[in-house]
Amino acid sequence: MPVITYKKEDIFELLGRKLSDEELKNLVESFKTNVEEITEDEITIEHTADRADMFGVEGLVRAFKFYLGIYKKPVKYKIKRAKHVVIKEDVPIRPYIACAIIRDVKLTDSFIRSLMNIQEVLHETLGRRRVKVAIGIHDLDKIEFPVYYKQARRKEKMVPLGWHSELTLEEILKKTEKGREFGHIVEKAKTFPVYCDKNGIFSFPPIINSERTRVKEDTKNLFVEMTGTDKNAVNQVLNLIVTNFAERGCRIEAVKIKEKNKVEITPKLREETKILDVKKAEKLLGIKLTAKKVQQCLIKMGFGSKIISRNKIRVAIPPYRVDILHEWDLIEDIAIGYGFNKIEPELPNLATKGKLDEFEEFSNKLRIVMIGLGFQEVMLPVLTNEEDQFDKMYVKRKDVVEIENPVSKTYTCLRNWLLPGLLKFLEANKHREFPQKIFEIGDAVIIDQDEETKTKNVRKLACVISSSKANFAQIRSVIDAFLTSLGINYEIKPFEHPSFIAGRCAEILIGKKSVGFFGEIHPRVLEKWKLEMPVIGFEVNVEGLFKGKI
Repeated sequence: MPVITYKKEDIFELLGRKLSDEELKNLVESFKTNVEEITEDEITIEHTADRADMFGVEGLVRAFKFYLGIYKKPVKYKIKRAKHVVIKEDVPIRPYIACAIIRDVKLTDSFIRSLMNIQEVLHETLGRRRVKVAIGIHDLDKIEFPVYYKQARRKEKMVPLGWHSELTLEEILKKTEKGREFGHIVEKAKTFPVYCDKNGIFSFPPIINSERTRVKEDTKNLFVEMTGTDKNAVNQVLNLIVTNFAERGCRIEAVKIKEKNKVEITPKLREETKILDVKKAEKLLGIKLTAKKVQQCLIKMGFGSKIISRNKIRVAIPPYRVDILHEWDLIEDIAIGYGFNKIEPELPNLATKGKLDEFEEFSNKLRIVMIGLGFQEVMLPVLTNEEDQFDKMYVKRKDVVEIENPVSKTYTCLRNWLLPGLLKFLEANKHREFPQKIFEIGDAVIIDQDEETKTKNVRKLACVISSSKANFAQIRSVIDAFLTSLGINYEIKPFEHPSFIAGRCAEILIGKKSVGFFGEIHPRVLEKWKLEMPVIGFEVNVEGLFKGKI
């Protein structure tokens, strides 16, 4: 969740009134957001990921104005007709762009703070650290149109922001701070994406702008450009930024983007509409509502609406509310507009009572047994990577559930077994006292073509012991004590597994069905994890144990 610090004077200046710390805290927390800290000059807010329109101080205050009744009807943002042209060529690495011009800018200290803040936060969140969307803001009056968005050779030059001499695009990736931080996004490409005019390159997205178009205190007009890998996200981020500017009294001007035989005008500040069912809102929220009351709640959240029947309302969704995907999102906003504190809690009128699922009770019993055997429970992420899951364990790679757009190499897929995570935990705790005895009960995810989702969650239990005296006999004694305490009849037979020493690994059978394995971890695996002590361990399928209990 993004945590953002705002100057209280910026909030009060845009709001047009001062609030006490208590009033400000209550107002912030009305929106599902949490106040982390309030000082004499600042307020730090932990936002929910969905309300990106509130990340900037302008959008935050706009939400406050609706909630407090200062804005009594939806805001309609005017866009001046496009005069300037951007000619878009084919740029496969970042194929989507959107642009706008902002006029009558007055760059006060608060405006500059907000400008830097909203760029940084949107890059990190909706922009996925600039991979999905990157934002460039320039002094419009330093640019000569038409502007071209095209591919540039690696040896072409520009003066990057903060420098006084030209560098090649290739050098920018190595010599500038932003190049070293974000260069991985484009470094493997043969050509790089750039914006340029007749005077040369002024933007190298998603890395850095040029010194020539730097925004200064005397800048009056801005050129805002977006690039990205997702067209919808690119347009959404542009809408968020230009509507924030408009809240400061700036004028929005459209830009023509010409590509081959088609012309696109951006930004697109179109309102979407959805039909809201009042009865459905009543049922989900558990409160009595009329169409008129729903309208009042919706305007407090910035929505326009029209009653089309007794139980149906047509809702106009502002262009900056990029989080509204479903009717239920509107119902959630009705609850916020109504006021969570006004909703009286009540016990459900049910003829039955809940109890813990038998399988969950069994899982808890396993925890108690493992703790009784002297093990400490750990809880590790389901997210992992293929190197940890397979390569370091000397296991042949197979299909796993992969993350489509991973943020880092640490988390690229879902785990399909637990032992690698426990070894990684040992690696991070080599400085702790030995022996180390840990276990985890958690879900692994496997590919299963028979399931509707083609995947299946499998509950597993794994444990490891790291000590100078760890050996096969010790882990066998743990298995015997563990299964005997559960009252399970089992068999043990020799087993070969690439992660374990040959001849020191065994399989656990219940009713002639394999439920797990145990043994001494192979030294070559320990070397991969940089572990110096011997390690023994086991991994079992909890469902197999559950079905095999007496």
